[in-house]
Amino acid sequence: MSNVQAATRSQPKRKRAQVKYYEGNDDDLLASDQEVEEFSTSKRSKAKPRPLPKRKIFPFLSLPAELRNIIYEHALVDGNGVHLIAKTEHYRRVVIRENPVTNVVNGPFGRVRYRNGFPHPYGGSNEEEDEEESSKPISFVPSLLAVNRQICAEALPILYSNKFMLEDTTALHSFMADLRPKTRELLEDVTIQGWGYTKAHKALNHPGLTMLSGAVNLKRLHFQCRIGWGNNVRKVARQVYRDGFHWLEAVGVAKGNYDAAVDLISLAEFTHHRSPWRIPNEEDAVDQAAKMEAFGDELRKLLSYKKPSSSRKSEGKRNGKGKGKVDD
Repeated sequence: MSNVQAATRSQPKRKRAQVKYYEGNDDDLLASDQEVEEFSTSKRSKAKPRPLPKRKIFPFLSLPAELRNIIYEHALVDGNGVHLIAKTEHYRRVVIRENPVTNVVNGPFGRVRYRNGFPHPYGGSNEEEDEEESSKPISFVPSLLAVNRQICAEALPILYSNKFMLEDTTALHSFMADLRPKTRELLEDVTIQGWGYTKAHKALNHPGLTMLSGAVNLKRLHFQCRIGWGNNVRKVARQVYRDGFHWLEAVGVAKGNYDAAVDLISLAEFTHHRSPWRIPNEEDAVDQAAKMEAFGDELRKLLSYKKPSSSRKSEGKRNGKGKGKVDD
């Protein structure tokens, strides 16, 4: 059989009009194209980002240490203090930062309004003044410590040099529990604005102050609240010793003086008496100084029984007194 070869003739393609299978405007079709493009770019965005060129990175760590400290102070120091309140988030007891200008705290005689950490007279305030103060820009950026380890190590002491104002002993316990032992040593100024009185909150007075035992470098521990219902200086000193003896003794060991912590405590209780709205006067200032002196004497007396027996005997011989018991 002979091979039959079929001849094919190349024919030019006809120019046909483009067939549209979409009924609608071209604008809608364009929008869908944009969506497809965004979808494709979103996939590309998951790729690892390229690092910035070195010429666009500011050499912050190349600055002198003095300039870096100035920047740290602008970003991490709040002149109004760091106000912290207790809160429960996801079944966890934590503290959050409150408005640094004004806040309201539950006290034994009702809700007390504080302004810059101090009770406002008569509990009132000027709304225009509050709005003006709250509108002032406050450059407080603690997230700066998350940049790298060197910045964290340099800026951490500056951050914890702030005045920390805790709503109550519950907030104190939650705040101190989240700090590492080395971080607790950086604290310098702590103010407690509320003392627990109910059965539930009173149980955290001792644990909250016990957590302070690592803060041996405190320069000031201020109680901006009433401790106990009476105005008896000895009872207040015993209450502070009963709940805070761990911190009192830890400071004494660190400083080499058993009563070193007494000089770090300040009380605002005796100034306001039973009314938190009462404005202090000159007589109150004199009375406050006398009662603070009596408070310090009673607290030193309680701390002296923890000293070595040899030193107690020598003091007893000098004073002509022997061992005694603390009066109830």
